[in-house]
Amino acid sequence: MQMVKKGLLLFLLLWIGVIMFMPKESLYFALEKRLAKEGIEINEGKIEEGMFSLILKQPVIYVEGIKVARAKKIRMYTLLFYTSIKAENIEVEKGFHRYVPAKVEKVWLIHTLLHPLETSVTAKGSFGTITGMIDLKKHKIHLDVTHPGKLGILQREIKKDKKGWYYETSF
Repeated sequence: MQMVKKGLLLFLLLWIGVIMFMPKESLYFALEKRLAKEGIEINEGKIEEGMFSLILKQPVIYVEGIKVARAKKIRMYTLLFYTSIKAENIEVEKGFHRYVPAKVEKVWLIHTLLHPLETSVTAKGSFGTITGMIDLKKHKIHLDVTHPGKLGILQREIKKDKKGWYYETSF
C-alpha cells in the first residue's frame, strides 16, 4: 500500500511540475501559427504567464487581414486533461454589427480528455445566453440559444423546436 501511495505522490508531483514549467508561451505561438494557416491572426497587447494559465491582454483578432474584433482579455487554462479558454468583453468592429452581435460579455470553451472529440461552448451577451457543443468528429456545431436578443442577420439562422431556439451548422 505504501508503494501505491508513493507512486501516486510521485505521479502528482511530476504532473504538477510538467504543467508549471511547461512553455505556455511557446504553445500559444504554435497555436497562433496553426490559426494563421486558417487566415486568423491574434495580435495581443501583452502576455502574462501564470502557473496553470496564459493571459492575453487587449488582443485584436484579424480574419484574412481584416480587423474583426478586440477583447479585454483571453485566458487559457490547462491541467492537461482539462483545458479552458475564456474570452471577456469582446467588441466586434462596427462594420460587422449588422451580421453578428456588437458585444459579447464572455465566451467559454472547455475541452476534457473524458470527451476528446467534443468542446463545450458557453457565451453571454446582448444576444442572450448560448450553450452548446462543437463535435470535432462529425464537424458539427450545435448551440442552444436562451432568450434570444439582438442577433442581427444570425436571427434568420436560428431555428425553434420543442426544446427552444437553436443554431446548427457544419464546418
